[in-house]
Amino acid sequence: MYIRYGRFPGGVTEEVNSMPNSYLPNRFERKYVVSEEKACDIRRFIQSHVEPDEFLTPGAPQGYPVYSLYLDSPMLSLYEATAQGMMNRFKLRIRYYDDSPQSPIFFEVKRRLNQVVKKLRVSVKRECMPHLLAGITPSKSDLADPRQDMYALAEFCRLRTQLRAIGTLIVGYNREAYLDPVAGKNRVTFDRYLRAKQFDPAKGLILDLDPVSPADPGVILELKYVDRFPEWMQQLIRTFGLERQSVPKYGWSIESIGEPVVMTRSIRLFRNAIPA
Repeated sequence: MYIRYGRFPGGVTEEVNSMPNSYLPNRFERKYVVSEEKACDIRRFIQSHVEPDEFLTPGAPQGYPVYSLYLDSPMLSLYEATAQGMMNRFKLRIRYYDDSPQSPIFFEVKRRLNQVVKKLRVSVKRECMPHLLAGITPSKSDLADPRQDMYALAEFCRLRTQLRAIGTLIVGYNREAYLDPVAGKNRVTFDRYLRAKQFDPAKGLILDLDPVSPADPGVILELKYVDRFPEWMQQLIRTFGLERQSVPKYGWSIESIGEPVVMTRSIRLFRNAIPA
């Protein structure tokens, strides 16, 4: 059984599994960095295969803002796992789309097992974030939608406690997203204007971030599909001569600010935090 929740980017177009094993369907991701000119050509190429995400409005043709608070250990072990290219790794993040106190936020565990991406996602009441990050045991009352299963939130909190992870960095970008109407879980996204700032618990989930240097790394193109690699995506890669590469938004953001700077602040915040 699946339920859908919320009028938020990702909340309607991505299904949340309400069964005890709350992982979304296994997914594969291929990432590229392209010029703005090539992104326009690719958009024209895919028009016959996809339709715009419902949150892609005429007033904002280059996408809606997406923000993620990344959690990491004081020594940035999750960042290091990505930087070292470990095949089996995971991320802990809290995704949000605005700063409204009424809007839910989304706790996510994103695992990469070789080439397969597995993701847990659950909507949570915004006001519950501080006590969950402080190590308080999660409860059903923390969920934005009580119909959701507790598994995803419990697993997020278990990993947070195991790592002694704290809020480290907020990363934002604008997402232009398209969906395959036939195979509904296949997506093409263009991400622009990558920006970031170190997390300040006193300020919470902010929207005002700083550009990640280099200020214009290009447009981040992601092809996401479930099970079979669509032929039209393969043709897209051949037509434009795309070369797959690692595109770690969290990693790039840490390196832009400076790993020693981020780590020093994380250690200080950890020492000042309430023991979990």
